[in-house]
Amino acid sequence: MGTELLAPAGSVEMLKGVIAAGADAVYIGGSRFSARAYADNPDEEELLQAIDYAHLRGAKVYLAVNTLLKEGEMRDLAGFVGPYYEAGVDAVLVQDFGVLRRLHRIFPELPLHASTQMAVTGPEFASFLKHYGVTRVVPARELSLPELHALRERSGLEVETFIHGALCYCYSGQCLFSSILGGRSGNRGRCAQPCRLPYRLEGWKEKDAKELLSLRDLNALALLPELLAAGVDSLKIEGRMKQPEYAAGVTSVYRKYLDLAAAIKEGRSQSPYRVERKDQKVLSALYNRQGFTDGYFHRQNGPEMMAFDRKSPDEAGRKTRSALYEELHARYLEQEPLLQVSCTVSLFAGEEARMTLTYRETSVTAEGPAVPEASGAPLTEERIRSQFSRMGGTDFTAEAVTAETDGRAFLPAGAMNALRRAGISALREKLLAPYHRILPAPVPEEEPARDEDTKGGYQGPELAAQVRTEEQFRTACAHPAVHMVILCPALWEGADPVSSASGMLEKTVKCGKKAVLALPRIDRNGTAELLAHGADELIRAGLSAFLVRNTEDLAVLLEHGLSERIFADAGLYTWNREAERFLKEAGIRRQTAPLELNSRELRALDHRERDLVVYGRIPLMVSAGCIRKHTSSCRKNGGYTRLIDRKKAVFPVEHRCRWCYSVLYNSLPLDLSGDAEEVLRLRPASLRLSFTEEDGQKTRLCLDRAERAFCQKEAVLPPKGCTKGHFHRGVE
Repeated sequence: MGTELLAPAGSVEMLKGVIAAGADAVYIGGSRFSARAYADNPDEEELLQAIDYAHLRGAKVYLAVNTLLKEGEMRDLAGFVGPYYEAGVDAVLVQDFGVLRRLHRIFPELPLHASTQMAVTGPEFASFLKHYGVTRVVPARELSLPELHALRERSGLEVETFIHGALCYCYSGQCLFSSILGGRSGNRGRCAQPCRLPYRLEGWKEKDAKELLSLRDLNALALLPELLAAGVDSLKIEGRMKQPEYAAGVTSVYRKYLDLAAAIKEGRSQSPYRVERKDQKVLSALYNRQGFTDGYFHRQNGPEMMAFDRKSPDEAGRKTRSALYEELHARYLEQEPLLQVSCTVSLFAGEEARMTLTYRETSVTAEGPAVPEASGAPLTEERIRSQFSRMGGTDFTAEAVTAETDGRAFLPAGAMNALRRAGISALREKLLAPYHRILPAPVPEEEPARDEDTKGGYQGPELAAQVRTEEQFRTACAHPAVHMVILCPALWEGADPVSSASGMLEKTVKCGKKAVLALPRIDRNGTAELLAHGADELIRAGLSAFLVRNTEDLAVLLEHGLSERIFADAGLYTWNREAERFLKEAGIRRQTAPLELNSRELRALDHRERDLVVYGRIPLMVSAGCIRKHTSSCRKNGGYTRLIDRKKAVFPVEHRCRWCYSVLYNSLPLDLSGDAEEVLRLRPASLRLSFTEEDGQKTRLCLDRAERAFCQKEAVLPPKGCTKGHFHRGVE
């Protein structure tokens, strides 16, 4: 099979339109668990019919179950997926580690695709996923063509990449912006897109605000030959929330050029690959944000990718779009593509009525009652052909009808209709039979882990300080309540990270504290590999663990046998016990409680080996983009920039230049010291205070307040200007 063209299906209507326009496969959500909760997702019966519709036309269907699931929802997962498994859905797209593990346990033959929401950035974690039935990975959109090629070659998995449509400013799956600001979580398919609003830099006037976090739409039409050369298996169009006409129009253009690129690659065409201007105009008329970008395939970031001042189309533009949508609707949505069959009907007096239908290499024969001899006018061949060519309302159309009769036979119209329906039903069933599956035997439920702490009593949590500056580090080391110091990359990211980290570890241990190295939030530079090779030196210097914050570093450290020294951060989501088991199976014992669950939902999980963040600015976005570079120039010196929104809230942006990513933090710090009793009821192993720009005095005050609230159990009121995040609210 050649490279697949994969189109969005936010509704059954869109599914039919993109298949008519040339899609090889579609991705679609059901009534639950989809990352496009506000799309016109079909109910179960509609989706089952849509799967059959696609399969009859040779298209594949991938079911999107690509959200994070709460513990109480996991019991419904198998029942939700089961009917689609039986119908032959070609794969299920997943984000949640727990969903991945459970689906593989219950449906071991079901192909699973790792969603871009899983933020896979390299081949090590992709290879790790093969143990859980993953056959394809949709890596982060930020990967370059060489990175995609390396991932494909080294993992052996299929690679699917986006080629057209909206681009998020944040690495997918790592965005809490909409969640924290408005309670609509992107990890639940409910993103409100605050990134598309205007912001200004500190020092700018209000009138100068721009859409500083808004990227242009991706358009990789000119890069199709390069994508094929990189070994990409599936080319994905974004757009489940857009109109069916948009999806069909984009699909039709990419179908044309993918066929051309494939013919050139395979030597079937000597024509040069050249995109016609008229087709780019069609894509632009369908939708664009201040023009297009060809994304990250050849660049790390840049101002040319941004849509700072997006404007609505003028009257002429609206008319052009309206006319184009009408044309596309008529071409791809008003008439469904039908399967052309040949039909042979045999009606002989005294013999059984017989109808044979053939579609390509598949034939079926339906038999009816014995045909009586005509008492009046017998059936003519013309009458038989007319009766059996009527296939309206089905998936078929009669390309040719051959009538065989002896000139003496007669069969009532009702009997001929019944024979025709039986033949059509038999052909449909035979064509769909290869897709259908039988549900596997039920898998026993796993017993929850026993709570052994009930015997000895809960001794209370440790306090951990996550520090970024020397001043914060000295303050944390000097504080008697701090058990553990987590060293952020800013403290050890020198020319020789192993040597720099070793020095910081030794200082930490001399203070009598446990020492943890926090790894980068995104690592595409091989830092984890470097540290893993220097692990012996780091352990001698006093390393207790690595705080791992991305999937690739997780897999690299596992490959080096360092599972017992991994602390999984909150961005490696464990919203349910099945996700906890996923990490524990890999040998990882320490995890971090999710930031989007409320206290009631957190109580459903096991926190005996978890950290819980009780203070600090919540990271809202982790981006390959750089606001400094986009608005002035690249400085390569780290530090902070500040964004101000229309309500005058100030959001610090940390620049991590060694790894070329930025972190946008919430305008208000999280502080749960006023909820100490409820926090301690969760019985976490450790409580973490995460410092960003705090000076030594502010750091000490926060640690003092945490000591009184969580260790001495005094009633403490948190200071003004703080938030409790989702601890009471949670997300839908």
